[in-house]
Amino acid sequence: MPILLAPVHLQRTHFCRQKKNMSKFYYDKDASLDPLLELPIGLIGYGNQGRAHALNLRESGLTVWVGARQDSPARTQAMLDGFAPHNIGEVVDNCPVLALMLPDEAMSAVYESSIEPYLKSHTVFVFAHGFVVRHRTLRLPDDADILLVAPTGPGRQLRSLYVEGKGLPALLAVQQDASGLGWPRCLAYARGIGSTRAGAIATTFEEETVTDLFCEQAVLCGGIPELIKASFETLVENGYQPELAYISCLKEVKLIADLLFSSGIDGMRSAISNTAKYGSAVAGPRIVNQSSHKHLESLLAEIKSGSFAKSFIEDTNAGSIAIKELLATERHSRLARTGRQLKDSLVF
Repeated sequence: MPILLAPVHLQRTHFCRQKKNMSKFYYDKDASLDPLLELPIGLIGYGNQGRAHALNLRESGLTVWVGARQDSPARTQAMLDGFAPHNIGEVVDNCPVLALMLPDEAMSAVYESSIEPYLKSHTVFVFAHGFVVRHRTLRLPDDADILLVAPTGPGRQLRSLYVEGKGLPALLAVQQDASGLGWPRCLAYARGIGSTRAGAIATTFEEETVTDLFCEQAVLCGGIPELIKASFETLVENGYQPELAYISCLKEVKLIADLLFSSGIDGMRSAISNTAKYGSAVAGPRIVNQSSHKHLESLLAEIKSGSFAKSFIEDTNAGSIAIKELLATERHSRLARTGRQLKDSLVF
């Protein structure tokens, strides 16, 4: 994997960056499949996100090639889904559009060994996350279109909504528009996976990457689990039953998350009891206070500067030590043990 370069801000197109705090939305009426109809799309990385993209694109009438390693589970799954998988080099050689759906940490090695040697001029690259472009971990050609079509949820949700005739919103950006057709192609790809059914939002690779990483760390995968663990331990250490603490601190999160998703914070407040409303009014600001805001600002600064990306790549190259330690610790925690016991005793 190459040494991480300093972040760049090369927004070469004028249409993907709106005025601050104003979003531009695009729907099916704004997007046509025509810019991609004659261009085979080579999808590399047939995992959770890639599989959903491939199936949705094919069912939208676009031509999809799947690239996968020999004897890999992804190749087997692609065959079960009715694709005839090819070696990655064959896909690159035959497809002017390459949708790279590999994990961020694996992208560089596969690109250098199996993609870059076979590249032709004027390739169109599509990414579902801006990390590798924003942090320049790939040597992308100057004559390429570099597009972002980032669904706002996991691949299984992108797929299930498409099958239901609905769509999952996506974030769109064009980092490099060598052909002059970058934006129509970006919209066409978004329509192909079903996202313009729900609405696609114009952004930049910079904005998508920073907001995605920040929200993962601060709220979704960092903040919420740590608050659950700390609250659970507080109750148990004060003599309360672990099973009740587990249900209250972890299982009931889904109720509030569903309310937040469907109705926003104000709608969630209107649906809970007055006791809960008052408790949130007096307790929330004590838990998330000025000190918390300082830590959030620090997280954001590390992401924007590239220091988080640098440390992530270094940890990956060292064998993902931090991730393995976290998973091992949580797997053997009292919280996890309680959850496994409850799973055997109760039906959720």
